[in-house]
Amino acid sequence: MTESKRGGKRPGSGRKKGVPNKATIDLKGKAGEYTAEAIQVFVDVMRDTEAPAAVRVQAADKILDRSHGRPAIYVDAQVSGKMDPELMKRLETEFIDRMARARERQRQVLIERGLLEAE
Repeated sequence: MTESKRGGKRPGSGRKKGVPNKATIDLKGKAGEYTAEAIQVFVDVMRDTEAPAAVRVQAADKILDRSHGRPAIYVDAQVSGKMDPELMKRLETEFIDRMARARERQRQVLIERGLLEAE
């Protein structure tokens, strides 16, 4: 089997671990200036006896998530059986049909916006 050089993950590609994402580093820096204030809002809501209990619990949950990390979620699933070839063909046909309709809707929007000429 011949491997294509297109698509998929290639060894050594992408941003290396530990290197900050340049697209969001400025945003994170600016947002970080408000961390203490944001946490204080959670604390204030959590302690507000006039607030609904559900809101207070959500605020407490947010504080715990940020201080201890979110709890891990484990899913245990067993999958058995094979895909019915007839069902697979119907799914493929439906997918192709939906994609064609989506492309046509996109074409109509572009025509309406004057970005594409009608044929």
